[in-house]
Amino acid sequence: MIISWLGFLRVVSIVVTSSLLSQYRQADPMEESFIVDSKILSEKISVTTYGVTKQGENKAIVYITDGQKMIENGALKNIKKLTAQGKIPNARYVFVGTIDAETNVDKRTSYFFCNDDYLRFFEEELVPRVEGSLSKKRTTIDRSLIGISFGGLNAAYFSAKTSLFQNYALLSPITYPCEKVLSAIAFMENKDLTIFISTGKNDAESYVAPLKKLYISKNHTVRSISTDGGHDFENWNGQLEEVLQFLIRT
Repeated sequence: MIISWLGFLRVVSIVVTSSLLSQYRQADPMEESFIVDSKILSEKISVTTYGVTKQGENKAIVYITDGQKMIENGALKNIKKLTAQGKIPNARYVFVGTIDAETNVDKRTSYFFCNDDYLRFFEEELVPRVEGSLSKKRTTIDRSLIGISFGGLNAAYFSAKTSLFQNYALLSPITYPCEKVLSAIAFMENKDLTIFISTGKNDAESYVAPLKKLYISKNHTVRSISTDGGHDFENWNGQLEEVLQFLIRT
């Protein structure tokens, strides 16, 4: 009986080890996750990066807020598929989480409502950490920012308040929590931005119209679309191909 059990355990050990090795071999070498211990926010921010290279590093870099939720709801998987199929340009992606890695509390409403500390976190901590080790220096024109829902409000605020990004996607932006975002855009000094704005059906239509009007009045390049989708990840993921074709400069 003892010999029989030993034999069984040996088989189980082989199977488990084989499974772990298989998972290790299947790990994507272009994907990396880490924590940024933010002194500005006094919180730990989870970040996942994914980069496709072709003849060296790609200069285009796309930051995506609500990063954990976007990954969990298929955005990274979709980006990998679209890249493999040649439907979007090669780029490096940075998924920025909103759930504190230590407390597990979702801080998105704190971060996204015209929060100047969150902006400083991007400028002084996140972007230098992400791009500091890259062999090719990124500039404003290389960077894009994608935000969904309240993250779209955050992207709109960033578009008026920082020169980090040249390209923005505001997917179903909900702007009522921070009315000053419209005046910030009206008096913004940034020029020649590329702005993608979208809404689903019975979604963010009332917020998209004034944003679009303001951006056009400032002579930015604007693409605005309306889909039959809702205020959900299925709708936003379905837009990624068009969004990334529009934002990424090759």
